Amino acid sequence: MKRPEAALGLALLLVGLLFLWERMGFPLARPLWGGGMALAGVALLAMGLRDRTRFLWVIPGGALLGLGLGAWLGGNFGGLSFLGLTGLGFLLAYVLRPSEWWALIPGGVLLTLALVAFVEALWPGLDAAWLLFLGFAATFGVLFALGHRWALWPALGLLVPLAFWEGVGEALVPLALVFLGAWLLWRGLTGRA
Repeated sequence: MKRPEAALGLALLLVGLLFLWERMGFPLARPLWGGGMALAGVALLAMGLRDRTRFLWVIPGGALLGLGLGAWLGGNFGGLSFLGLTGLGFLLAYVLRPSEWWALIPGGVLLTLALVAFVEALWPGLDAAWLLFLGFAATFGVLFALGHRWALWPALGLLVPLAFWEGVGEALVPLALVFLGAWLLWRGLTGRA
């Protein structure tokens, strides 16, 4: 097709037909949606990897791939694939351009949410909400380790609620204090900032 309007028209026609097909109750609509989104996601990922000036395309690429897989998996694992692959898209954007450190924050948050969804899907009665705080703290901990000194404070602040979580705070808070103390001691003895 020579004109962009023709390609857009074909895409809209196909999307409209899929909507109608789904409304009429045909069982293949969900796999077709999933396949279309997954293919679009792979295409965006490939374009973002091939042309580094368009590195941000990997973010919607990961999201569409996650949505496509989620349509096939359904249930808890559908949401897990969407959250996890979208988070990986953000991390891939950071890998492609490390100066874009901000991508680590949504990437870490989405991967943390995916981890919580995964744990709760495997063990339905388990309260895995404490993983949320731990994952968010780890996200800012990575930023701190990469030289963003301000990230230490959100990392530590996100660990505070874990001190009050039954069973978790008993081990996690002392371990966090040991690691923080060891790091400060190492920093003081070696003179590294």
